[in-house]
Amino acid sequence: MIRIGKIINCHGIKGELTLLPLTTDNRRFKKLKRAFIELPKGEYQEVKVIAAREHKGNVLISVEGVEDRTTAERWKNLYICVAPEDAVKPKDSYFLHEIIGLEVYEGEEHLGKVTEVLQSSSNDVYVVSGEKTIYLPALKAVVQNIDLEQGKMEVIIPDGLLD
Repeated sequence: MIRIGKIINCHGIKGELTLLPLTTDNRRFKKLKRAFIELPKGEYQEVKVIAAREHKGNVLISVEGVEDRTTAERWKNLYICVAPEDAVKPKDSYFLHEIIGLEVYEGEEHLGKVTEVLQSSSNDVYVVSGEKTIYLPALKAVVQNIDLEQGKMEVIIPDGLLD
């Protein structure tokens, strides 16, 4: 499952859920019909999305069966997810789960494997674990090619990065 929002609160008395979006395009919620609530023990509850709208930088959604504030409050701090086949991927970008596990090469030299993606306000940083740990900025000048089928990322290490 892919997390697309965190339920941070409820809105009003009719059970609307306030989501902090974890996606780059909030418009995707308006087309959302089916989603899953990630429950605390790693299980998922499927929900039917009735309506969605933007509100003060967040997204408000209504789901079938949640018709009052008390019911909505039970889901506070849980995540709303979609199945991978329902995910909307922006052009020229990748999901975190696609990046983690890629083997990283500079030319013929194997540098290691992406084990983590650190997210910051400026750009993501790929943690490459190998002979030594390398923190690679996820920039087009550094990441030259990503081949998901071969599980490979080709990079150019910027001068001074390994010093």
